[in-house]
Amino acid sequence: MERPLRIGAVSYLNTRPLVHGLGGEDGIDLSFDVPAALSERMLRGELDVALLPVIELARMPQLELVPGLSIATRGAAASVLLVTRREAGEVRRVALDVESRTSNALTRVLFAEVWGAAPEFVEGIEDIDRALADCDAVVRIGDKALFEPLPEGCTAYDLGQAWTDATGLPFVFAAWAARPGVVTRELYAALHRARQAGVRAVDEIAAGYRWNGDCRPQRSAEYLRNNIRFRLGAAEVEALRRFLAAAAKHGIIDGAPEIRLAPERVTRCHEEADRLRHEVLR
Repeated sequence: MERPLRIGAVSYLNTRPLVHGLGGEDGIDLSFDVPAALSERMLRGELDVALLPVIELARMPQLELVPGLSIATRGAAASVLLVTRREAGEVRRVALDVESRTSNALTRVLFAEVWGAAPEFVEGIEDIDRALADCDAVVRIGDKALFEPLPEGCTAYDLGQAWTDATGLPFVFAAWAARPGVVTRELYAALHRARQAGVRAVDEIAAGYRWNGDCRPQRSAEYLRNNIRFRLGAAEVEALRRFLAAAAKHGIIDGAPEIRLAPERVTRCHEEADRLRHEVLR
């Protein structure tokens, strides 16, 4: 019997509308992990498709992106923050988030191109109070950034907002990335159906989602509706290219990879998939 397709998704709230309804009944083995761990699993060949932090395209340039789908923002992300007691331009030491890849890179780009500082970047400590005892600022991503209150005396720079203010573009944090040849018309259509169903079910997702045992449906629903965008259209691809070029310019990655989208023969020849794609990108 043919093995299921191994798909890895980010374990945060913002992923849930993209995977709503995906599961074993579709010949899919779906698992969840933090962004950094998903990257390593994809690199080791343990996944066929992953909701991959986009900075990892530099390490795996052969991967193909599924058109139309991503985790992105245009403006405030709410769950991707630089927490600090100083002005950004005065920060001298930054603790990176151990779960992050793309947001850590975005932080470096913003310091170089927006805030005009060159702090030292160090491996993060999960406990934010301990991290702030050793550093001026801490990168925080995901549910902990969304739901945890800021430590006393701290402010937060929203990294999605900072990028949009500087560039006028959205920012893409993660996108469905697959090994060459893995994206079929059926998979393309299934992922778009899941996104459509998930967007319709935001209230249901928010009501059922728990973080550290707590359910915060109003905050969760507001976040999914107002902060997160699930599209990968022309503006998002332009933003992705610009980000990767900036990361290469500042030595964060060795070079900006080519953005490879799944071939049109896969994504456009299937009538249902084509209709779904136009609905997402309109």
